Amino acid sequence: MRILLLLALLIAVHGALAEQDSVLWIEVNGYISPGTVRHFEEAFAVASRYSAVLVTIDTLGGQADSMLSIVELIQRSPVPVIGFVYPEGGKAMSAGAYILMATDFAAMAPGTIIGSGQPVSGGQPVTDSKILNFFAEKMGTLAELHGRNRTEAVKIVLENKNFNPTKAYEAGLIEAIAADIDELLKMADGRTVITLHGEKVLRLAGASVVKKEPSLSSSLTSILSDPLVASMLISVGILALIVGLANPGWGGELLGGVLIVLGLVGLGLNINLAGALLAIIGAGLLLYEILSPGFGVAGVGGVVLITLGVVLLGGYSPAPTLVSQEWLNRLQLSVVVVAVFVGAFLGFLAYKSLSVQRKKPAAFMPTGKGRAVDEIPAGSYGYVFVDGEYWRAKAVKDVRKDQVIKIVGREDGAFLVEPGEST
Repeated sequence: MRILLLLALLIAVHGALAEQDSVLWIEVNGYISPGTVRHFEEAFAVASRYSAVLVTIDTLGGQADSMLSIVELIQRSPVPVIGFVYPEGGKAMSAGAYILMATDFAAMAPGTIIGSGQPVSGGQPVTDSKILNFFAEKMGTLAELHGRNRTEAVKIVLENKNFNPTKAYEAGLIEAIAADIDELLKMADGRTVITLHGEKVLRLAGASVVKKEPSLSSSLTSILSDPLVASMLISVGILALIVGLANPGWGGELLGGVLIVLGLVGLGLNINLAGALLAIIGAGLLLYEILSPGFGVAGVGGVVLITLGVVLLGGYSPAPTLVSQEWLNRLQLSVVVVAVFVGAFLGFLAYKSLSVQRKKPAAFMPTGKGRAVDEIPAGSYGYVFVDGEYWRAKAVKDVRKDQVIKIVGREDGAFLVEPGEST
């Protein structure tokens, strides 16, 4: 037993040391949004296990509040952060330029560009001096903190100035120009960088790079945070809400409410609050399906909403937890897998229920013989007594009163009868 415990301890120590010799790689590409922030939060939650964090940037910009949140995460990092405009031909425009300037060691790949940091609102550049001066000072402060050229950094905001790698290096805005990640790590190894926690030396010799993939939660948030997706969700949600209120009972009001919540997530609504709300609505739908069995549509909707809620809730939380992020990721995957099977089963039940509802009822055709209640000449209508009930009938042949009759068909809601053999 002691040998096993010793082996387990050695494996754990080896794993920890292996991570200390690694660099955690975070990619920033596309629109910078709350989904990007969540990705950074998840990454920096485990950053202390690594020797440094590498942030590669290729973006045209994004939301200002998301950019400021990312800058704060970089500045609070327990390990040095390396910023790299990459790959070749990439860009760090607008919000991307602020993120690069916030890193402790900044570099660019050949053919890349940084700049155009003036904030924009409603498609138009912001000229309000109060807002403009804030962002100019923010950019200048970030540059000055790391010993870079404050004057040139401010021009990125006030003059929308752009820099290629050579000009950025000559202006003192970056520390290196590298063709790829391997070359960058070699150039940065041994360099002393200035952080909010003081000077630190980059120890990157022989370090491997571990890429941090976005979690399901951050990926979903990024999709919802796309301005086009968010606006479409809110627009369709409002229309569905109006239709649902005008025609209650079809679920339009519920669909509209859910779409509006998802759209608001894209516009910055607290993700945990939205996830909890969706999960509660989903649980209510499942409870309704259990207590009032119907077509299964409410059950399917409940499973979908609970799944979305758990995915949104399952990301990084700044509050202390007793479980690891890896465990939460596995929980998310398990919930999604179970939800797929349960949703498929409920969907099958809903399909079968609708099929039964749409199926035309089979015409009732009594078996056996009956007795004529009336005298019914051929081609005329009268009543017969069959299986203990009176039925309207049309005679194919002349039928006498109280004569035994035989049913031979049905026409226009009446039985076709003819004289039967007496028993």
